[in-house]
Amino acid sequence: MARGLWWIGVAFVILSVSLLAIYLYLSWGCRLEIDIKCFDTVPGEGDVWSPCSYDGDVKIEPEIPLNWAGDRFTCVAGGRVGNKTYVVLTRTVQVYSLTYTPFSYEDTARCYCAKHPLNCIRAETLPIYVAKAVLVVDVNSGTGYLGIVYTYPPRYSDVVFGNDGVYLALRDVWVVREIAGDHISNCFYVVKVRLEREGLRLGQPINRTSGVFIKIPN
Repeated sequence: MARGLWWIGVAFVILSVSLLAIYLYLSWGCRLEIDIKCFDTVPGEGDVWSPCSYDGDVKIEPEIPLNWAGDRFTCVAGGRVGNKTYVVLTRTVQVYSLTYTPFSYEDTARCYCAKHPLNCIRAETLPIYVAKAVLVVDVNSGTGYLGIVYTYPPRYSDVVFGNDGVYLALRDVWVVREIAGDHISNCFYVVKVRLEREGLRLGQPINRTSGVFIKIPN
């Protein structure tokens, strides 16, 4: 009897250690150690600039392992905020369902299984959607704010350059703290961005507008 209980105890320990090892494997790297900053939605006014262009590389630090679908960032709008230059860039990302996470299939499925082990089989049939990464860059300091827009791609008319910051006429901009985690609205990853200044061509102010926007301060 005692020997039987001993073997049951050993089996329980082995099972527990095995389950812990599987969980640690599935959850490894799921939490993103990247600073996040959230912004208020406020009334504002400023100038809309005509579209810009950029034909250089974009280097982001720390690197975010998004599921990029396009080869390059595209410049949507660039203008002046006081004595600073700001640009807004976009790039296509593929987003998988369940949690609409913009990371690779392997990472999305693995991290979803870590969070939902009893429903893990759903991660094997993830359909793909298209979203846009939106990157707002203070060209002078190299500070950037990167968020995801799922509704529609931003246009130059969605960007307003005010006296005290950049205003975005966008809704449902979000990030996640961990892969397969919940969306955090009106928030961006804080990154350092290196642009090739000689490849940047700004537009020109074309009209003044006002409204309610996400404000990114200068």
